[in-house]
Amino acid sequence: MRVWALAQALKSHGYAVEVAGSDPLLSVPAAFGSAVVVRCDQRAVCGGELWFTFPGGGAIAAADDAHMADVVVAVKGKLAAQADG
Repeated sequence: MRVWALAQALKSHGYAVEVAGSDPLLSVPAAFGSAVVVRCDQRAVCGGELWFTFPGGGAIAAADDAHMADVVVAVKGKLAAQADG
């Protein structure tokens, strides 16, 4: 499952990660504000390919190894933006 791969990538960067048992999503607790939540679902506009998204459908990147670093950067950016207020 791609959510587990993302969780491991984020953990390797020192982040605490919680993976949902029944949904394809994970959350990264934030020091300030709400946790950052990421889903992994099929994206119709990409032919049903799996993509990581933020709640509300904000697409991050394809859920493959080639784009994993992009997703980690996006999550880090969202956490940093919350910390900046």
